[in-house]
Amino acid sequence: MTHQDPAPTGLADLPFTCDIAIAVEQGNWEQDSAADEHRVQTIVQSCLTQALPDILAAEPMEKATVEISILLTDDPQIQDLNREYRGKDKPTNVLSFPDTHLSAETLEEAVRFDEPLFLGDIAIARSTVEAEAKEQGKSLDDHFCHLLVHGMLHLLGFDHIEDDEAEEMEGLEVEILAKMNIDNPYLVGRNLQDGVT
Repeated sequence: MTHQDPAPTGLADLPFTCDIAIAVEQGNWEQDSAADEHRVQTIVQSCLTQALPDILAAEPMEKATVEISILLTDDPQIQDLNREYRGKDKPTNVLSFPDTHLSAETLEEAVRFDEPLFLGDIAIARSTVEAEAKEQGKSLDDHFCHLLVHGMLHLLGFDHIEDDEAEEMEGLEVEILAKMNIDNPYLVGRNLQDGVT
């Protein structure tokens, strides 16, 4: 069964409108609050606020709209995506597909052309997330939040290929999660650096 929210929801307290489209395709995500729409909005807003303070300090751009697409699915579909786009024929927990870099310039250009600025897509697989949470002694909710933060930071241009990049990205993740009263995920259970994409 496929569920697509009828309309994206805008976030407050940003100098632009941020619309989030959430598609639930597989994985029984409706069974709990991990992927609650309000929780997703809070996480996205926290990522934007913490990771891009310069953007938030800019003059409000009432006509600017940023869009993000989130796919909540399960292992078979995310394995297909992982194989097609990363050449890895196995399930993973989260995949990010950045589209347009968020900056004052790209926002202004989007306004000029009267188009939304699409940041990209995030896909999260429930079975892998559940298994990892159980293995690491975390709640499904906390682990989901960490993976969504991780995916959002990829859309905002952060990466963890080099050690210094990984340190910066992980530090931001920890700060963002702490504001949601979620413990440092790198101190709870094992480090999933190889599994978080």
